[in-house]
Amino acid sequence: MYGRSLLTYNSDLLARTHPERLADSACRALALVADGTVGVDITAEYGLEDLATAVQRLAEGATHGKSVLRIA
Repeated sequence: MYGRSLLTYNSDLLARTHPERLADSACRALALVADGTVGVDITAEYGLEDLATAVQRLAEGATHGKSVLRIA
């Protein structure tokens, strides 16, 4: 589906004041990604050895979509 948007919020504040609500929201959001209802636009993947490059590209604004750092 197209034409949908996502509203985000400050999860740090929610984690400190209502951690159970944050956990519930995170579980529901991840379930939507897992079942394909919501897609994540991953446009770059980096190995841990390329961390400096990944950070540089983010700092330069050279990334579009989401970047993933593989740690295992």
